[in-house]
Amino acid sequence: MATIKRLNINKFTTESDNDAFIEELKQLWLSWSHPSASGNVTVDINKDRNDPTQMTAFVTTSNDEAMKAVDEFAINAVIPMRDKYEHENIKVDAELLVSINK
Repeated sequence: MATIKRLNINKFTTESDNDAFIEELKQLWLSWSHPSASGNVTVDINKDRNDPTQMTAFVTTSNDEAMKAVDEFAINAVIPMRDKYEHENIKVDAELLVSINK
């Protein structure tokens, strides 16, 4: 079974918009549940250390069904909330090939 990783990079016009989005995003993810996602989804929300107007969100799922549930959640909740803010977005969907820990 493939590990699926999604990277979203968002750049906002102000640090306060970035901080507000991060807080709203955190609350959305904490309140969300779905049978396909239980135990199959990890979300990492990060604020850029060098650019306070930029953040990243890494979503990792262990199967396609969980990613479908994430997609539905993103379309119905995350994207409308994010679109309240002026921003640029880059989304990358990838399949994990190698993970190296040192």
